[in-house]
Amino acid sequence: MVNNNINQKIKDKHWSKKYENKMNMKDLAKKYNLTKDDYWKESRSGKWIITSNACQKVAYKEGITYAPPQIINSEKDLVRMVVTGKKDDVVIWKTGEADTKNCKNQYLFAMAEKRAKDRVCLSLINAYGY
Repeated sequence: MVNNNINQKIKDKHWSKKYENKMNMKDLAKKYNLTKDDYWKESRSGKWIITSNACQKVAYKEGITYAPPQIINSEKDLVRMVVTGKKDDVVIWKTGEADTKNCKNQYLFAMAEKRAKDRVCLSLINAYGY
């Protein structure tokens, strides 16, 4: 029988380490000279969302480079890809996806690439998923 209290302590310890020293939107705005046009607050979740253009500014300032994407799916209504990025000696890969249900424009390939690159960039500066 598994003790749920022990599992919760392990989960809490992992969670706190994972998010230790994580940047928030105020930190990002200050460090990278972002303006109010570079991020917005999502109404349903209340989370701050950084724009893809702002991620490009951050990537440039941090010297982040990207390898060409690896395409997983490229169909009429769905695009999935993996993008790998590098900052100094740290290499991270993330997926990007877009389909007709989660993308309002017709440029699914471009949107999947933007999403993947933004996730890589934010992960490399420890600001992804807060």
